[in-house]
Amino acid sequence: MEIRNEDLSKVRVLRGARVIDPAQSIDRVSDVLIRDGKILDIGDNLAPPESEVINLQGETLTPGWIDNHVHTYGTLGFADPDSIGVWQGVTSFVDAGGPGIASMDEFMALMHGQTITNLYAGPYIRPMGIIGAQFTEGDVHSLNGFPIPDWLDFVGSNPGVVRYLKIAALSGYGTGPIKMGKGLAEVIGVPLYSHIGEFQMQPENPCAYEVFRVSEAGDMIAHCYHNNGARILDRSKKLMPVVVDAKERGVLFDIAFGSYNFSWDVAEAAFGQGLAPDIISSDLQQFNAIGPAYSLSHVMSMLLRLGMSFEDVIKAVTATPAHALRLEDRAGSLRRGMPAEITVCHVEQGKFEFADTEGKMRAADRKIIPVAAFMGHREYETDLIRCQSEDNWLLQIAEDHVPAAAAKLSQHQILFLDHLRQSLSVVEWVYDLENLNIKKAHELRAVFDKARNGAKLSLRDALLAVFACFLDRPFTMQIGLFLLHLERDLLLGRLSEIVTSARVTV
Repeated sequence: MEIRNEDLSKVRVLRGARVIDPAQSIDRVSDVLIRDGKILDIGDNLAPPESEVINLQGETLTPGWIDNHVHTYGTLGFADPDSIGVWQGVTSFVDAGGPGIASMDEFMALMHGQTITNLYAGPYIRPMGIIGAQFTEGDVHSLNGFPIPDWLDFVGSNPGVVRYLKIAALSGYGTGPIKMGKGLAEVIGVPLYSHIGEFQMQPENPCAYEVFRVSEAGDMIAHCYHNNGARILDRSKKLMPVVVDAKERGVLFDIAFGSYNFSWDVAEAAFGQGLAPDIISSDLQQFNAIGPAYSLSHVMSMLLRLGMSFEDVIKAVTATPAHALRLEDRAGSLRRGMPAEITVCHVEQGKFEFADTEGKMRAADRKIIPVAAFMGHREYETDLIRCQSEDNWLLQIAEDHVPAAAAKLSQHQILFLDHLRQSLSVVEWVYDLENLNIKKAHELRAVFDKARNGAKLSLRDALLAVFACFLDRPFTMQIGLFLLHLERDLLLGRLSEIVTSARVTV
């Protein structure tokens, strides 16, 4: 529950917490002063008269946590992205590959400025973005062009949105796609962020190791402790030389826990050889919100179990990702003048068990519990189970009824839906989740665009109109994929029903 929305000009004093700010080498009990939504000062006995004092004695106060890898948009996203953000003590997060350059306009229309949590993009090299579990990753055909001018135009027109370029080191076509990804990242001026985890529907490929060779200082490698093909350990559980070389060059390693990509065995062996992660992220995505990932704080707690100090864990979700993402002017520290983005937490003592993505358990006696997040002048109590509601993480098509949202569509949106119905009536496609036809998804997106242009409707209003026809709770999915996921007869019948009903009402 959001509990405060105070006068911006009033000084608020967060009093008595242990303040940890790795970027400033601060670790002491102190007061933090906020005014006008920014950090005013850190110190003792600084509160001016008539300031509001919030007692945080016994808690720990840190810069707002940054989750470097989540899924908020597309086939792996959530109906309520903030349920894995500010409500879990996270003040900034990066969508890791949900959109690609062909769907960044949809991402911007639906997501940009729509979340409480600061949302950034780490788009995927594939133009459509991440497609889902039913698609064979690594198929170079899915790149569907390499539109460098489009990338440059987007980055130039939307400064600050793209924070890294995501690729998957899964190519069955040699090392070329990996090198192409590194080249594109250099062209658009962002770090390379590489998935080295599960090989999703294709066999192990040694080309994955090329990503360690092409990555440079500041580039990031995700899923460093996975236990699938091409892992960081050799058969004798020694770190691969190519991995050690990358670490020594300054390549950053991100846990990116995920659904398939964290193994206690691999992590313990790596820790024993000095390979601790630089960055801790959750890779929260639909199903793993109900386990085993749960939250960023849950994953952070597992690093305590592995032997990281609490202070280093905090650094791995504040100062280090802020530097890697080039966000140091707006996140990752409590410096004077910075946005007042703060996480309050404590370490709970007890008996806990933590599962990896293979179901192996480890007992622990400590767990990090976020208590609240501050975003400017607002304070949010955390709610760690908010994200676990099934209608938040599972997209459900309303096959047997018209969602209530359809009755609220404007006449302009109805006109667009009529255009879309007519345009789709001459297009054939088959609903087949086991064999997704990506070429057809692009074709359906083109049909959608033609209908939208004919109706002269904004992209956001057109997307919301389609989702309102089929979803009781709105999700964000690339529109070509969404239309492809619908049975053709259901889609055309539903659009006809809604358009006809609107005409009768008028």
